[in-house]
Amino acid sequence: MAALAFVGAITTGCSSDDDSESLDKPVSKTVTLTTTISMDGSAPTRALDENGMKTFAVGDQVAVVYTNTSSQRVVAVSNALVVSDITDWDKSAKITVTLTDPVAGSVDYIYPASMAKSDGTANLSALCMQNGTLTTLASTLDYAKGSGTMTESGGDFTLPGITLRNQLAICQFKIKNDEGTEITSSITGLTVSDGTNTYTVSREAAAGPIYVAMQPVSDDKTISFVANDASSSYYKSVSGKALTANNLYPINVTMTTGTTTSLATLSADHTAQNGETLTGQLTASHKISIAAGATVILKNVDINYGTTLTASSYAGITCLGDATLIVSGTDYVKSFDDGYPGIFVPSARTLTITGSGTLYALGHENGAGIGSGKDIIEAYKACGNIVIQGGTIWATGGSGAAGIGSGASAIDASTPSSCGDITIKNSVTSVYAKRGAEAANIGSGQNSNCGTVTVEDEGKITRIN
Repeated sequence: MAALAFVGAITTGCSSDDDSESLDKPVSKTVTLTTTISMDGSAPTRALDENGMKTFAVGDQVAVVYTNTSSQRVVAVSNALVVSDITDWDKSAKITVTLTDPVAGSVDYIYPASMAKSDGTANLSALCMQNGTLTTLASTLDYAKGSGTMTESGGDFTLPGITLRNQLAICQFKIKNDEGTEITSSITGLTVSDGTNTYTVSREAAAGPIYVAMQPVSDDKTISFVANDASSSYYKSVSGKALTANNLYPINVTMTTGTTTSLATLSADHTAQNGETLTGQLTASHKISIAAGATVILKNVDINYGTTLTASSYAGITCLGDATLIVSGTDYVKSFDDGYPGIFVPSARTLTITGSGTLYALGHENGAGIGSGKDIIEAYKACGNIVIQGGTIWATGGSGAAGIGSGASAIDASTPSSCGDITIKNSVTSVYAKRGAEAANIGSGQNSNCGTVTVEDEGKITRIN
C-alpha cells in the first residue's frame, strides 16, 4: 500500500484571521509510491549490454507519466536506483516516485528518464546526435516503455508493476572499406538515414564497434550510410532490410570509398554525389549543387565568402532534391547575387543539416540564409522543408529575408516567396538566426509565406535583429 504525504500550509505563532490571500487555495497533495518493474524477456536479442540484454543499473531513474487533477499529463522522475532496488540479475527494479495531485488512470513508464519530454512523450530527437559508445547509449538513449493503470481506493494510490519493452532497434556497426580492410577504429563520423530519420555519430577515432540507437525501420525503406575518417569518406545503401524494436543487430558493412572534391580545383559547375566530401575554397563562380537523395560532407568549405566571386544566378549551395549536409569543421556558404539564398532545397523536398561542425549560411539581398530567394526568381522562390539537428548554425538573411525560411516578396506578389516546414531539434548545438528588415528570424520573409516552425529547445536559439 502506498504511503501518502499531505503538504499544506502550517502557521506558527500569531496569525491573522483575515488572511484573505490563503482563502480558496487548493491544498496540493503529493503521493510517494513504490512499485516493481521488469524488462521484457521475450525477444531473442535485446538491448543493452555486450550480450544484447537490457538491464537496470545503479543511479538510473525512471520517468512516470500520469494525469493530475487538472487533467494534464505530467511527468515525475523516480529516485535514483540503489543496489538494493535491483534484483533478478538486474532485470527487475523497485522504483520510488512522488506524484503531485494524481488521479487514477493510465500511467506510462519511460526508461531512462532522460528520454521523457516534459509533456510525457518520448524525446526521440535525442537520438539524432550520438557518440557511438555502448555506455552512453545504454545510460541515456536506450528507450524502453511500459503502460498500465494506477488505481485509487480510499485515498490510497497504487502504481502497477509492469514490464518495460525496448522501443528502439540497436545497431552494432563494424565497417570495412571496399578493399575489405577493417576501418571501424579510424571512423570519426557515421550518419545513418532511413529517408525519414537521420542519426549522426560524432566521435574520436577508437576501437569499435560503433553503436547507434534507431527507431524501427520497415523493409520497404532504403537505409543509407555515410562514414568518414580523417582523410576519406565512405558510403553504402541497402534496401529490403527491416529493423524491429527490442532487437540488437550486429551489422558488418562494406562501404565504397567516396570522392573528396577540393572546390579550389573546380573548372566548371559541380554536383556533389552521395558520400562525397567537399572541402576548400571556391575560386571561381561555379554553381555547387547536391544530387537528389545525396548525403554530402562539408569540410571547411568556403563558397563565395572569403573571396567575393562574380555575381551569378544561383544560391551558394543548391540541393536538387532531398539532401543531407553533414557539417564538419567550419564552413561558409554565401549566395552569388541579390535575391538568392545561401542554401536552397526545392519545394516538397527536405534538407537535413547535421554534424558537429559550424556552418555560416548567408543570403544576398532579399534571400534567406537557409531557405528561399526573392519572389521574382522563379527557380528559387519556393523552398522545401528544413530540418536542423546538429552543429552550430549561423544563418543570415538579406534585407527582407529570414535567417532561416523564406525570402522577400513584393506587397502585391501573386505567388510570394515561400518555405516549407522548419524543424530545429533539441539535438542541435546552437542556432543563431539573423533576419533582414521586416522578416522573421526563423520563418517568413517580408510579405512571404512559411510552413510550421517547430523549435524544440528555445534555449539553443539566438535571434539577432
